[in-house]
Amino acid sequence: MRGAMLAVLLLVAGVAPAAPTILWVSDPVRPDETVVLLTEGASAASTVEALRLVDGPTAKPGAAAALPAQWTPLHPLQAARQCVKVALPASWEPGTFALRVREGGEVSNVSLANAPDPWWLQGDEGQSATPGGWVRVFGKCLSLDPQATRLLLRDGAGTDTPLNLTQATTWALAGALPDALQPGEYEVFIHNGCGGDLTWRSAGKLTVIAPVAWKTDVFTVATEGEGADTDKAIHDALKQAQDNGGGIVYLPRGTYDVKGQLVIPPHTVLRGEGMGLVSLHWPDYETPPDSLIVANDCAIEDLSLYCRNHLRVITNEPTSDRLRLRRVRIRADAFFMALGPGETFRGRTAPSKISEGYVLRLTGRNFQVTDCDLWGSGAVLSLDPHCFTGQRGPWYGVISGNRIAYGSTGHLFENADCLIFERNDVMGRGTCAGGNGISTYWNNFSRHIYYAGNHVHDLYGIDREMVTLDGDGVAYFGTASADGTRLTLDADPVFRDYAPTPHTDYRGGVVYILDGTGAGQYRIVTANAGRDWTVDRPWEAPPDETSTLSIVPFRGRNLFIGNLFEDGGPVQLYGSAADVIVAENRGARMDAMFAWGLTQHGWGWHPAWRCQFLDNQFVEGSGYGARIQGPAFMGVVTSAPTEQYSGPLARGNILRRNVLQSGSVISLGGTCQDTLVEGCTVRRHPIGIRIGKDAQGVLLRRNVFEDVAQPVAGDGAANALVVPEGK
Repeated sequence: MRGAMLAVLLLVAGVAPAAPTILWVSDPVRPDETVVLLTEGASAASTVEALRLVDGPTAKPGAAAALPAQWTPLHPLQAARQCVKVALPASWEPGTFALRVREGGEVSNVSLANAPDPWWLQGDEGQSATPGGWVRVFGKCLSLDPQATRLLLRDGAGTDTPLNLTQATTWALAGALPDALQPGEYEVFIHNGCGGDLTWRSAGKLTVIAPVAWKTDVFTVATEGEGADTDKAIHDALKQAQDNGGGIVYLPRGTYDVKGQLVIPPHTVLRGEGMGLVSLHWPDYETPPDSLIVANDCAIEDLSLYCRNHLRVITNEPTSDRLRLRRVRIRADAFFMALGPGETFRGRTAPSKISEGYVLRLTGRNFQVTDCDLWGSGAVLSLDPHCFTGQRGPWYGVISGNRIAYGSTGHLFENADCLIFERNDVMGRGTCAGGNGISTYWNNFSRHIYYAGNHVHDLYGIDREMVTLDGDGVAYFGTASADGTRLTLDADPVFRDYAPTPHTDYRGGVVYILDGTGAGQYRIVTANAGRDWTVDRPWEAPPDETSTLSIVPFRGRNLFIGNLFEDGGPVQLYGSAADVIVAENRGARMDAMFAWGLTQHGWGWHPAWRCQFLDNQFVEGSGYGARIQGPAFMGVVTSAPTEQYSGPLARGNILRRNVLQSGSVISLGGTCQDTLVEGCTVRRHPIGIRIGKDAQGVLLRRNVFEDVAQPVAGDGAANALVVPEGK
C-alpha cells in the first residue's frame, strides 16, 4: 500500500514518478510461468509490459537489430518497490521475452528473459584450446532450441568459424575445434536458437595454441627379474627423461617396490602397460614423505599405486600449468590391517584420526583427472592451497569419469575457479565417511563450478553434506558511496577469516547490497586499498546512505545439474551463494536441498541471492536425518540475525517444478524475501509447504498436493500469496 499511496501523491502533486530500474530477471522461464524481477523504484501500482522476440533466421553476431514495437501489458501477481512478479501469457510460445516495468508515464530499462547468459568458458588446455580440441561454455539459457543453437569463433579479422556442437543444454555448450584451425586470439559467440539477432552473446576470449607436444622418447624401466632394485630402476628412467627434457617413462607389466618420493620431471609421461598390469607399492612408513609423487607439468597414466601410511599420494604446486592423470588406480589405506584409529594390531599402529591423509592435493592450473579409480581412507580430492593465492590458484580443471571412494572426505575445493566435475561416482566407504565441500576458508572465491551427472552416496559420518558451500570471512559491513565502478567505504574494512593472519587483498570477493537502495545486486571486487574499492561493473541502482553492504568471499555462479544423491546429508548453499543453479537432480534418503543465508561466527553477513532449484526430485525423503532434524526438505532458510543487522539474507530465490514424492516438505524460513514456489508437487506428507513468520513476499503458484493434510502451514503462511491451479 505504501508504494501505491506514494504514486498517487506524486501524481496529485504534479510530479511524475521516477522510472523504475530492473536489477535482475529470473530465467529460464516458460509461458504460463512467473518471472521474478528484482527492481528499484517500482510500486504496488506498477505494471509490466512484455513481448516475445521473433526467432527467425539470425545474422552474424553484431548485426543491427531492434525490439518490436508491440508490447503486451501484464498485471503483476505481486508488486512492491524492490520486486515485481508477473506470469507470462499461457498462449505464448516458448522463447525469449523482453520485459519492462511501467510506473505511470515512466518505463524501466528493458531486460530479456531467456537470452543466453554465459558465465565462463574452458578449453582443452584450460584458458586455451588446441586445433582438434574443444571449448565449453557454461551458464544459463545457453540452448533453448538445440537444433538452432550456435557456437562460433571470430578471429581478429572478423572471420567466423562455426563449431560442431557436441553438447547443447540449458546450462552447457561444447564444441569441437577444427583440426586446421589456426592458432591465435578468438572471441567466442553463442546463440541459443531463440530471439533473433538480439540474442547473440559473447562468451569471452579464447586463445587457440598449437597442440601441446612433449617429447616421445621412451625410457623403459629396466627390471632384471625377482629381487631387482625397482626403486632405482624407476629413478634412473626418470633421470634420463629429465636430462632429455621430457619423454615417456614406460613401466612394463609387473610389481614395483618404491622406497621414497618420486618426482616426475616436467613434460614427462609416467606410463604403465595397463592399470591392471602395473602396480607401484610404497612401504608402511613410520614417517612418510610429504608426498609420494610430485607431479608438475607432467602426466601419469595406466598404472596402479598402493600405499599405507601416507600424507599425500600425488601433489602438484601452484606453478604447475599442466597435469594429466588418466586411468590411474590408487589404494591409499592408512588403516590397512587395523582394528581402528590409534589401535595396534600385529605390530602396526593405525593413525589416531580417520581424516588423516590425502590422495590428490592439487594447487596448480589446467589439470585433468579422468577415468581413474581412487580410494583413500582419509580425503581423496583436495584443491586446497591452504593459503591466500590471490590471482592464481587450482583453476581450469577437469575431474571426470572417476570412481572416488573415501573414508572421511571425498572432495574439498578451496579457491576453485572454472572446474568441471562430472560423471564421477563419489562414495563414502566406512561408517565415518563425511561430506564434500566447496569452500572459501582462507580465500576470496570458489566459483564457476560445473558439478553434473555425478552419483554421490553413502555418507554417514561428520556433517554428512552431500555437497556444501562453506567457509566464513569478511572484509566489510556497513554503508558506502558509489561512482561508476568505484566504491568508497564509510569506515575502514576489518578482515577476518580462518587464517592466523587474514589476507587483505580481496580481489575476487563480492560486494552484496543487503538492504536499502539497490538491494539484491552484487559486484565482484577487482581492487582494494583502504576504503577505496573497485568492482567489476557499475551498479544498475547505486547504493546510497540507506544501503547496507556486505563484502565477503564469493561462492557463486555454480551449477549443480543432473546428479544423483543417495543416503547422506544435504546439498546446501551455505551462505554467500549468488546465482547458483540446482537443477534436474534426484535425491533419496537425504536431508535437504536448500539455500542458507546467515552470519557465521559473527564475522560477516553471507546472503543467498537469486538461487534457483528447478526440476529436482526427492524420490524418497526418509533417512537418518529425518529422525534427527525433521523431514527432508527443499527450500530457503536464513539464520543468526543480530541487532546489528536483522534484514533479509535471502532474496529472489526460485523453486520451480520440483517433485517431492514422500517424507519431505518445502520449507521457507528466516528472513527470506521474495521467494517463488511454482509448479511444485508434494506427495504423501502431512505438510506441503512450511513458511516461517519472517518470510516476506512469498508467492505460491500452481503447486500440487497429493495425500497432504495441510498444503500450506507455519507462522508465516497467512502472509504468502497463494495462486491456485488455473490462475
